[in-house]
Amino acid sequence: MTNEDITQQARPKGEKPWPLIIMLTMLFSVIVAGFLLVPKTEEQKMMWLSLLGTNNYGELMNPPLELVGQLLDSEGTVWSDDLEIPWKLVLVNQGDCDAVCQEMAGFINRVHTRMNKLAPELKRGYLAVGANSGVTVDAALDYEILQVPHVDMQALLAQSGVPDLSEGPLVFLMNPREVFFLYYTTEHEGVGMLEDIEHVIKLAQ
Repeated sequence: MTNEDITQQARPKGEKPWPLIIMLTMLFSVIVAGFLLVPKTEEQKMMWLSLLGTNNYGELMNPPLELVGQLLDSEGTVWSDDLEIPWKLVLVNQGDCDAVCQEMAGFINRVHTRMNKLAPELKRGYLAVGANSGVTVDAALDYEILQVPHVDMQALLAQSGVPDLSEGPLVFLMNPREVFFLYYTTEHEGVGMLEDIEHVIKLAQ
């Protein structure tokens, strides 16, 4: 008696190999779904990025803050729509950049440096809001000085439920569509910020 005869005797006549059929069906479903869900445009990439989120060491804004064409450099040119460097970190501070603000700026600089090969995908800016904003971030840290002359930045941030700037500076991650969607306070750790940023950049590529 052959092995085939033994297998046929062990299986009742007419019984189908359901576990194998179910396993193959699941495998093909995953493969087909993978082909269908691959983003084909930048809009689709950003949609999936917003749905999948990040590692979420930072705080997700609700709702995100759209600043299309509003974030300008010191010369009045739109800074946020630079597609050659699509991701931005923006340090936002109320008034002068005091010791806490300067420390936060240095902290972000170190996080950016540790991104290694992904560092060119990101640039940093400093935005002061409110009165008495004469002292800016240390020039040695290489931040672009920003302005938002046409909007009330503090009011917009309040609508997104972020902490008031009077409690300390905040760092915002801006995506290529000029939207603030994730923020960090002085309490967040650099490792978490680094993992968040690397995650979203890789996911959007």
